[in-house]
Amino acid sequence: IATSGPGATNLTTGLATANMDSVPVVAFTGQVATHLVGNDAFQEADTTGVTRSITKYNYLVKDVKELAGTIFAFFKRRFFALLKKRISLGLEPGHPPSI
Repeated sequence: IATSGPGATNLTTGLATANMDSVPVVAFTGQVATHLVGNDAFQEADTTGVTRSITKYNYLVKDVKELAGTIFAFFKRRFFALLKKRISLGLEPGHPPSI
């Protein structure tokens, strides 16, 4: 969790490293008020644009009413992707692979 602007941009190194190493990370950042986006408001940064190439799912929630649905959709999407991968590897859902 990070604040808008510098707080969010400070996450980029960790996000890029995690992406390159295939390590799952979930990050939430703040943003200036919706009506101020694109107006060079105090501590505004295009976090979505900056992190688009180093994340697998990147979304700017513009209305707090969308927040819960967006978070649910993300976890649902990632869970089913992981489940599909496990099935394609011949692993039973819910059981860790043997090493």
